[in-house]
Amino acid sequence: TSKQLTKTLSVGDGIRDMELLTLSSGKRILTVAAGEKVTFFDIVSGQQIKSHKMPIHFKVEGGASLHPSGKKFIAGGGRRGGSMALGAGKEGGELGSDLLVYVFDFETGKMLECHKGHHGPVRCLRYHPDGKSYATGSEDGTIRLWKTDP
Repeated sequence: TSKQLTKTLSVGDGIRDMELLTLSSGKRILTVAAGEKVTFFDIVSGQQIKSHKMPIHFKVEGGASLHPSGKKFIAGGGRRGGSMALGAGKEGGELGSDLLVYVFDFETGKMLECHKGHHGPVRCLRYHPDGKSYATGSEDGTIRLWKTDP
């Protein structure tokens, strides 16, 4: 069987992270962290569903993950301007790297929660398939497991 390119999607900025997820409803959603936004596509139609501007940017690092219900998403590991990582103590963090993990409403993009648990930049994050928790990994060598509402 030969493999062929079926679609090309564009977000207009360099992509730092993507996640393809089949929701409990059966809908297949592609989550993309790029530039200053997290954008969601219906992977079957190729149509953009939502795009939300974030308090961090994904020009250098960072990512996002959609909850299996499709009702919220997490984002983190991006950058802000400034000389110290946001949320860092006296020891600081990598220049401009954000140490926080954010939870947003899928429909509105409104921030629902904000958590600090790492002493270094967040490098990756994903929801568990059951939606009851998510994991974050940091440059500080730690993995944090977070309990969440379904």
